[in-house]
Amino acid sequence: MATSTGNGWAQLRQQTRSLESQTDTLFHTYSRFASTPNISPKPTEEETKTESQIQELLEKRESLITQLTRLLDSESLLTASALKQSNLTLHRTHLHEHRQTLTRLRSQLSESRAKANLLSTVRSDISAYRASNPESAEADYMLDERGRIDRSHG
Repeated sequence: MATSTGNGWAQLRQQTRSLESQTDTLFHTYSRFASTPNISPKPTEEETKTESQIQELLEKRESLITQLTRLLDSESLLTASALKQSNLTLHRTHLHEHRQTLTRLRSQLSESRAKANLLSTVRSDISAYRASNPESAEADYMLDERGRIDRSHG
């Protein structure tokens, strides 16, 4: 019994570690979307796919951790080791940190989109104002030219 429990533990733990590594790789990809200079107003298909893959991996990891917990709880106190408890705690901590990272990255993406949308709106408003007030646009041009001349001579 202890051997089968040990083999089951090792297999589940290996799967968990593999999923943690995959999650890290996807986070790297997902974080690049927030740092894109010209972020799209809506999430791209690739961004949505990456986010859903991360969410799926987090759910799988939670399931594996639950299985590891049950397996550890089923062991007698004599065979349950402190190392296994420590490993389980470490996996729980990584899962919690990854959930926080996903929340933080979602927030960054949202903020980046809001900023890009605001800049786009302001530029549109300025262009519309200039198009509807050609006299003002000419006056702005003349003031800009005067500033350039003053800077070049003084």
